[in-house]
Amino acid sequence: MSSMNRILFPCLALFLALLAPLAGAETLPPPVPAPFPPGFTESQLTDPASGMAVQLVKGGKPGAPLVVLIHGLGQQASRDWIPVLPALAGQYQVLMFDLPGFGRSERPDVALSPRKYADLVAWLIQHNANEPVFVVGHSLGGAIALRHSHDYPAQVKRLLLIDAAGMLQTTVFARHLSTVPDGEGAPTMLRGVFAEGSRILNHFSRQLQDLTAGKAGMLAALAGSDQARSLLYKDSGNINAALGLVNEDFSPVVRQVKVPVWMLWGGRDPVAPVRTGLALDWLMPLAELDILPGVGHVPMAEATDETVKWMLSSLQGPLSQEGPPAPGASQGDAICDERKDMVYRGHWRSIRLKHCARVRIEDAIIGQLVVERSTVDLVNVEIIASGTALEATNSTIAATGLRITAPRAWNLNNSRLDLAAFQLQSPDLGQDRNGSFLFLSLGHWCDGADEWRLHDVYRTRKGSLGPQLGKTREGGCTLASR
Repeated sequence: MSSMNRILFPCLALFLALLAPLAGAETLPPPVPAPFPPGFTESQLTDPASGMAVQLVKGGKPGAPLVVLIHGLGQQASRDWIPVLPALAGQYQVLMFDLPGFGRSERPDVALSPRKYADLVAWLIQHNANEPVFVVGHSLGGAIALRHSHDYPAQVKRLLLIDAAGMLQTTVFARHLSTVPDGEGAPTMLRGVFAEGSRILNHFSRQLQDLTAGKAGMLAALAGSDQARSLLYKDSGNINAALGLVNEDFSPVVRQVKVPVWMLWGGRDPVAPVRTGLALDWLMPLAELDILPGVGHVPMAEATDETVKWMLSSLQGPLSQEGPPAPGASQGDAICDERKDMVYRGHWRSIRLKHCARVRIEDAIIGQLVVERSTVDLVNVEIIASGTALEATNSTIAATGLRITAPRAWNLNNSRLDLAAFQLQSPDLGQDRNGSFLFLSLGHWCDGADEWRLHDVYRTRKGSLGPQLGKTREGGCTLASR
C-alpha cells in the first residue's frame, strides 16, 4: 500500500464510522415495500447524462400545480413521503423519484454529490413541467433541493426544506452525529449515570474530532477515489451519497438563493441539528423556520398531521415578516463572574464573562465581548465595536448567526471557537497569542478589499490570524459603515 493510502484509508475508516448514524438514520426498508396511495403510478425513465434508469412515481390532481418531493437517505427512498401524500394529492400534482443509489433506481459506480443530483432534478422537472414548480426536500433531499434552487432558480416557485442535512463544516456536522445523548429520557435514578457516561464518551469523541481536524482535503480526495469506492462502499448508496454530502461546501450557495424558502425542523433531530436551520434562516433573507419540539429527523412519520399542515400552509401562504425583537436602549455593561446559566438579551455596551459556564447571549447587540475561562453560546448576535470586538482567553465559544463590525475582529488565546453562519466586517481579523481551535461553517470575512470564505477547521498558531484563515478569496468587497 502506498504511503498516501496508508494515510487516506484510516481517515476514511474513521469518517465512515462517523457517517454510520447518518447513513442509517432514516427508517429501514420494510420486508415488503409499502404501497403508494391509489392514483399514484410508477415508471422508469433513463437519465441521458448518466444512462441510468430512474424510478419515477406520479399522482395527484391532474392539471394542478406540480410539487416535486426529494427524499433523504435510506432505501425506502420516495416511500418516505407516503404519510403526506393523501393530503397533497387532493390539491397538487406530485412527482417523486428514487435517487440513483436508492430504492428501485440504479446504483451508480460513480461518486455521488448534491451537485450531480441537482442536475438530475433539473432534467426531471424539464421533462415533466412547463412552468416553475414547488420543490420539497428532506434530509439529503433538502441539501439537493437547496443546491438545485441555486443552480436552476427559474425552475423553482417555492422551496421547502425539512430537516436538511449537511451544510455545516464537515467536522462540525460529524461531531453532532457522534454526540451521545445526555440521558434526559432515562429513569430518574439512572439519569446521573447516563449523564456522566455521555460526558466521558463525548469528551473522547471531541478529542478524536480534534485529531482529524483539517483533514477535509483528504476526505474530499477519498470521496472521488475510484479505488476507495470500489473497496469500501461500492454497494452502499447511503455511504456514497452521505460522503458526497458532507464534502460539498454550501457556503457560496446559501447566500445566493433567490427563491422564498420555508423550513421545518424536528427539535430533537439527532442527524441534522436544529442549528443548521437557524444558520440557514440567518443567512437567507427570504426564509422562514418552524421547529417541532420533541420531534426527530423524520417529521413526516413522527408528526404527520403537523407536517401536512405546515406543508399546505407553506405551499400557499406568505412568508412570515416576524424578525427578532428590537434590542431597545443600551443596558450598559454586563459582568458575569463565577456564575452559571446566565442569559443576556438586548443591547449592551459590553459583556464580560470570567469563570462563567453555559452562558447564553441571544438576539443582542454588543459593543464588545470579553470571555475568560468561560463557555458561552451566541445566537443572533451583532458586535459593533470601536476596537477589538471579541477577546477570548481559555474559553469555548459557539455562535450561530454572528455579525462583527469592528477595526479588529478577534484576539484569541488558547480558545475554541465554533461559529456557524457569520459575517466579519473588519480590516484586521486579529491575533492569536497562544494558538486556538477554530471550527468555521458558512462564514465570510470582508477586509475592505477582498472577501474571504471561512468554511474549514483551523489549528491556529501564534500571530496574525488573517494570513492563516484568508485562503479562499471570493471577490472584492467594501466595509459596511459602523
